[in-house]
Amino acid sequence: MACADCITGTVHTGTPAGTEITLAGLPTYATGDEASTRIVIFGHDIFGWKFINTRLLADEYAARGFRVLVPDLYGGYEVPQWTLGAIDPVNETPSLFQRVVARPMSLFLFVPFIIRNSQSSQNAKIGGLVSHLREAHPSAKIGYIGFCWGGRYAITLNHLFDATVAAHPSLVKYPAELDGVKKPVSFELAVVDHGFDGERGRDAEKRLREKGSEHVEVVIYEGVQHGWTIRCDLKDEKKKAERDRARDQAVRWFERFLSVEEAPAATA
Repeated sequence: MACADCITGTVHTGTPAGTEITLAGLPTYATGDEASTRIVIFGHDIFGWKFINTRLLADEYAARGFRVLVPDLYGGYEVPQWTLGAIDPVNETPSLFQRVVARPMSLFLFVPFIIRNSQSSQNAKIGGLVSHLREAHPSAKIGYIGFCWGGRYAITLNHLFDATVAAHPSLVKYPAELDGVKKPVSFELAVVDHGFDGERGRDAEKRLREKGSEHVEVVIYEGVQHGWTIRCDLKDEKKKAERDRARDQAVRWFERFLSVEEAPAATA
């Protein structure tokens, strides 16, 4: 988890269009049509539910007709944004502050983060939220997309949802945790990734299909690194294009599997 790509990237600019509410006891950023029967939960990365990149991306999904929810899964304890850039794998001349203070501190922060945001904690929060939504919106279809840290739960808790998307997931116990996949799942993976690379994605697809999973999708992206779907430099046209392609991949997946069939009209 404590790798350079986990805490590198850029902070985007813009004004989120949604609002902050409380659902199942969790502070939540909510955006999109409240009446939509297609709900998507964002399992955010280590920068938390208030990270502007995540909120702006959620707005983009909402613009396609989804109700999008970004819950606080970390109890307000996320990795601070100043760590972005503290470890830059392409920076050959880091400043004295980066070398002596920022880099050691950024890695040190992972320890309490991991302790406070254990798998059991995430399971309880995500599971509780899904149960609440199923009861409050019985006719809705519910999907989940997880990024980095949150990507693991698109696999392990896949069975709770109607469809999930795992974007460059971290800390997956492979291949054991593939057993959690019972519903449609789509993977967004970089060719090279410390946690779940393209080669592993191809192997996962093979294993899942051998187990009888019919709806499995693996898309492998070149020229990007772990975390690109959330924290890429939008000024880099190539990387932005791949970031947008990953967004569209997820949107298409949810449009396919979160559609609610209309009841047949009554006949006289």
